[in-house]
Amino acid sequence: MKKINKFLIILSCLFSVNAFAYQVKDKMPEKLKIFTDNLNTVSANFEQTKILPESTKRFISTGYVKFVKNSGFIWHQQKPTNEVFTSTLTKYCVNNETKELNDLPYFYRVQSMIDSMLNGDISEFLFAFNVDFTENKDSWTMVATPRLTMIADMVQNLTIYGTTKDLTKIVMTYYDGTIVVLKFTRLTKDIDDEIAC
Repeated sequence: MKKINKFLIILSCLFSVNAFAYQVKDKMPEKLKIFTDNLNTVSANFEQTKILPESTKRFISTGYVKFVKNSGFIWHQQKPTNEVFTSTLTKYCVNNETKELNDLPYFYRVQSMIDSMLNGDISEFLFAFNVDFTENKDSWTMVATPRLTMIADMVQNLTIYGTTKDLTKIVMTYYDGTIVVLKFTRLTKDIDDEIAC
């Protein structure tokens, strides 16, 4: 369950930038607007590095992720082990085992928040996180720190990096000192996977 919760926090932050832009589009930087206009369907390769506190070991996993607005997401880890996690708006499945999404209240709430944010409603996200956005010539950075205790007990902060058209990296620092770095490379060709359980 803990692994699923951490995974969901990753995804909620991954797509929160889009909703933030629509909420304040009259003040929105042009680079962020161009990025969000291209975010409705995302297909990207990822490399995830996990660094444990007081350890020299680094755990690396690779694979791809796809998110479709109003449909859900699929996260396919290929290395070190082949594992597929898929969620629609009502169900989720791990390696083809399907369960009801509302069986996991926390999971259900995060999935609902993701979909709301992609449709321009960030009230739930801003209730859960403090957000600071900065912009440079060719890039932008967003730092999210949790407001809610249940999130702060796990995550200290998330720093999200992007360009005009791509989300490039997320750095997550957990309460126990673990650091997870996710690097993304947008695929030029969409993945054919159907978002279904």
